[in-house]
Amino acid sequence: MWEQRAHGLWRPAGMAVGEADGRVADAIALLTDGCVLGGWASLRFQGNDAFDGRDQELRPALVHCGAGTQMRRRKVVEPCRAAVWEHEVTCFEGVPVTTMARAVYDEMRLAPSLRAAVVALDSAVAGVRDTAHTSLRAVQQVVDSHRKTRGIMRAKKALRLGSERSASPLETRTRLVAQLDAGLQDQQVNAPVFGPSGALLGVADLLDEETGLVIETDGAHHRDAQNHTDDNVREERFERAGLVVVRATSLDHRDVPGLVHRIRLGHRDARLSHRRDWTLEQPAWFRSWGPGRRWQ
Repeated sequence: MWEQRAHGLWRPAGMAVGEADGRVADAIALLTDGCVLGGWASLRFQGNDAFDGRDQELRPALVHCGAGTQMRRRKVVEPCRAAVWEHEVTCFEGVPVTTMARAVYDEMRLAPSLRAAVVALDSAVAGVRDTAHTSLRAVQQVVDSHRKTRGIMRAKKALRLGSERSASPLETRTRLVAQLDAGLQDQQVNAPVFGPSGALLGVADLLDEETGLVIETDGAHHRDAQNHTDDNVREERFERAGLVVVRATSLDHRDVPGLVHRIRLGHRDARLSHRRDWTLEQPAWFRSWGPGRRWQ
């Protein structure tokens, strides 16, 4: 039994392939000479599973079409005629793809909002996640090499807000609320915090070093009993050291004014606190500790 995925594209029915990976596979099957897989599909194919092509629904895979190539828009692919330089194309497992830096540039410039562009950027450059990634510098080089491209100003603004230390899209969105809505600047992202004796108190999702405000983002995995317990223990260590903790969940992002109010209250309380039994100075044991390298 076969099922038709698009005009001229068939796949064995019932294949155990996730929807996003299936779309990437279908897009690759439709590539012709001179076509290059780009955008979220390129990032996912190269090993960054933070990209699944979803907004409200699964998006088509972006395909860059060179001069003389012909590809029409279908449910699974979106042809793109924007300029792509030779150094922005590579071959991955025999498939022509844009580099990860170019792929996220396209995700940024075509994003529906500035915040969505920053989320895409952070997901592509995050060095604290166990996934393939690029760097802010590489993305900057791509942006600087283009002119008068649709969405380039959004990409440039997103670059000024990006971080290579965000562990999840929800963490990025929380940081943007703290920065753009609550007015907090220069936040430390995923910062290891230590007590006076050099013991690790925990890794703070966001830390305002001047006041000692910690903003923790609780994603879906925090509902697990063990993770929830670990969160509580870490929060107690932070507070005993004089830090003030504000927690944010996905539900809080449905009420941004309410979240902003709580962040500002926490910032006020942290500013008034006179206890500072913590430091960001990393002891020698942490710098040589294998698991600690993720946060350095």
